[in-house]
Amino acid sequence: MGTFYSDDQIQEAIAALEGYSPSIWETMKKMAFITDPQSEEERLAKAAISRALTVVLPEVSFVAQAEDKFEAENRLIIDVGNALRGAIDAAGSQHN
Repeated sequence: MGTFYSDDQIQEAIAALEGYSPSIWETMKKMAFITDPQSEEERLAKAAISRALTVVLPEVSFVAQAEDKFEAENRLIIDVGNALRGAIDAAGSQHN
């Protein structure tokens, strides 16, 4: 699957997420496998991720300046998700 944004732009978005909520990237990697949060900790982590994505991504410079901000934000969410899956795959292959 291709990307909509450059690697630098995706890294800018991830850095913005981390700036808003330190360690959110690690939390996102852990929560990627949990589809139905069971514990209060998992529910809070899911809420923190949703909040960070909702607050931060619309403010990233290239999204904020886009002609169609809704489309730009959605494309960035896809790219961040792809980067997350790539990071998880890379971490898994290092353990094998």
